[in-house]
Amino acid sequence: MPWRIVGSSVDGELEVDLKPPTTVTIGRTPECTIHLVQRQVSRLHAQIHWAPGSGGGDGHWRVRDCGATFGTLLNGVKLAPQSEVRLDHGDIIEIKPWQFRVEGPLTERTVAEGAQTLVAGPDQDGEFEALSAVQSPAELAQGLLVQLLVASEEIAQAPDEVAAGQRAVESLASATGFANVAFLKAGADSNSIEVVAHTGAISDASGATHVSNSLLRRARNGIYVHRAGPAAGGTLAASLESLSIRQAICVPVETGTIFHGWLYLDNRTGSGEVSHELEAAGFASAVARLTGLSLSNIARGKMQQRFDLEQQEMFGGTMRALIAAIDAKDPYTRGHSDRVAEFAALLAEEAKLAPQFVERVRVCGLVHDIGKIGVPEEILRKPSRLEPHEFDRIREHPGTGANILKDIPQMRDVLPGVLEHHERWDGGGYPNGLKGESISLLGRLLCVADCFDAMTSARFYRPARSIDEVREEIRKCLGTHFDPALGQSFLAIKESELAARISTQLPPPR
Repeated sequence: MPWRIVGSSVDGELEVDLKPPTTVTIGRTPECTIHLVQRQVSRLHAQIHWAPGSGGGDGHWRVRDCGATFGTLLNGVKLAPQSEVRLDHGDIIEIKPWQFRVEGPLTERTVAEGAQTLVAGPDQDGEFEALSAVQSPAELAQGLLVQLLVASEEIAQAPDEVAAGQRAVESLASATGFANVAFLKAGADSNSIEVVAHTGAISDASGATHVSNSLLRRARNGIYVHRAGPAAGGTLAASLESLSIRQAICVPVETGTIFHGWLYLDNRTGSGEVSHELEAAGFASAVARLTGLSLSNIARGKMQQRFDLEQQEMFGGTMRALIAAIDAKDPYTRGHSDRVAEFAALLAEEAKLAPQFVERVRVCGLVHDIGKIGVPEEILRKPSRLEPHEFDRIREHPGTGANILKDIPQMRDVLPGVLEHHERWDGGGYPNGLKGESISLLGRLLCVADCFDAMTSARFYRPARSIDEVREEIRKCLGTHFDPALGQSFLAIKESELAARISTQLPPPR
């Protein structure tokens, strides 16, 4: 099954398949893929487009708000004008008065039991009691109030949809005595549902789900209660009777305009009878409100994580663009930053530093030479040794890099390494002539990694040196150029680990 969106409103329903690389436009102009006529909809309201994966990775669908007057909501969170974010299965896009549910392939779904086929009687009218009002929590019996408080705490702490549904189901089964309880969601089509959580005989051994399709559809707009007996007539009641359902309650789980699913309860032949349906329905209504609030909070948390990921990817892309700009100025050292990042991370791991710090070291290695963007190309590309005044320009790049990055919050922790990776243990380095442990740990780590890559890479004025030669040079410089302890740790790294990462570029033509 391809990705698709399923839309619904009081004016009707629609379905649109999403096929890469097609862009689906939504708006009031007839040219839009999805043409909506309501006045709340902007002429070009939103678009859904395919984003191919980078580096051979999987692509994904994204939704973009096109500056709509009344906005575009994703899972209840309003998108900033002209902003976009990736889509996942189960997302709800709101373009009032329409809601669009995003449906991904079945293999990508994460709901515990997946889609289930409904088994029920024909969709015909029957005698149901629609409850326009049920007991509020304040009117519930004291015992139920205590259980509601417990349920409230447990549901509020649920980390995900499945946990929230399971806790709601358990609290309903315990408090009401109904034998069969479930939290259900609409499936990929009108003939299927997703069983998020359940207890009792909701599903049989084959995986079929035995609940009433019509009861679920009716309960989209309110709470429905069914009681078998002499007063219960109609074909739908007979259909439920054929499923041995003696009592049933179905409650919509909603938050504002977002419909999450249903809480469903029933008793069947052979199970205990519950005489107080209205009290049970009141308790179920309160649990539904709590579940809806919990699901909305979970959705907001996931949306925030998604926005954070978008920001991280944007930031990473920006850093990569800056590094590419340096490589373009000095193509001969292309890949140097990536290699230094890898060597520095290997050293940090060998030195038994914390995993979080190892990652900081890796990021620092990627951006440590960002200041070279301010060095003239004729100096960076000079095919011979630098004159003193030219080397003075090179010596400026650590400070330039720190100034470039200092106003980026994500980079503040790596600034010491960017500024100090050319400082020496004996104080003979630059830009500030720092000595010993007055040099930051990041700076001392990057110094070793940077020098190792420089010596094992070919230059205009000399060929690359072997790993054994460079290791011997590092050994000679312990306590002068390099931190003795970190230098010893670097020498302990397996040669195979280093060899897999060294530059393979040939010496450049003179």
